[in-house]
Amino acid sequence: DKTIKDLVTHQFVIEKVMESFTIVPVKFGTMVEAEDEVIKFLGKGYSLLNNELHKMEGKIELDVVASWELPKILAAICRDNPHIQKKQQEIALKGDKVSVEDKVTLGKLIEQALKTRKASYNQSFLQTLKEGTVDVCLHDLANDEMIFNAAFLLEKKNEESFNKVVNVLDQHLENTVNFRVVGPLPLYSFSTLLLERIDPGRLEEAKKTLGLNGEITDKTLRDAYYRLAQKCHPDKSSAEDSLNFHLITSAYRTLKNFIENGLMHVEVYRWEKDFK
Repeated sequence: DKTIKDLVTHQFVIEKVMESFTIVPVKFGTMVEAEDEVIKFLGKGYSLLNNELHKMEGKIELDVVASWELPKILAAICRDNPHIQKKQQEIALKGDKVSVEDKVTLGKLIEQALKTRKASYNQSFLQTLKEGTVDVCLHDLANDEMIFNAAFLLEKKNEESFNKVVNVLDQHLENTVNFRVVGPLPLYSFSTLLLERIDPGRLEEAKKTLGLNGEITDKTLRDAYYRLAQKCHPDKSSAEDSLNFHLITSAYRTLKNFIENGLMHVEVYRWEKDFK
């Protein structure tokens, strides 16, 4: 209950701030413990943040989810599909003598019809809603009832007209499909900022694992890793040494990341399912 309340409060604050300002879409759950960490984050990622804010200026994200009422859709499909009707009639005539194969065949026909109808709806919604938007990002469907799940990037001034289009779709399909619009949101689906930090204790543990002291360079790190990796490689050692190989590799990655980015690193995560 507390988490839900915190999420609602967080969203309320975000929406209020977005009325006047552009929100930096930092990954949800990112925490900094003090003001100096905020300053370090802003300084470390200044160039990146400046570039992302410029692209986000005046834009918002609206997420649209559509779900259908399965019983109503099933009734409509069985009523409209001649192949399903024919199979149902065959089963009805057989009565108690109906076979498992007949039931399986009917089930497969219904399943395919559902998939076809869902794909048709999905494509239709996408083509209708993307008009007038800057970009679209498709998300996974959470369950069988959900038939559409996408984030839309649009100019803030177009929010009202976009919602009207959704309402038209909703009214047109009110007996079978329900639409829900979430937002306006920061542009999480199009540019999520990640703050990666290496705990100093973890850094020291990694150095200890590889037997390193003092300043670390690419060469000293590479030499230490190769020396220990050859000794503990799974193909040449016992089960215990194989476990040590995993620890050595993890320590190498930690120190490599530290050499390249320091204790704090800011980057942008972009969803792979962006619609083109």
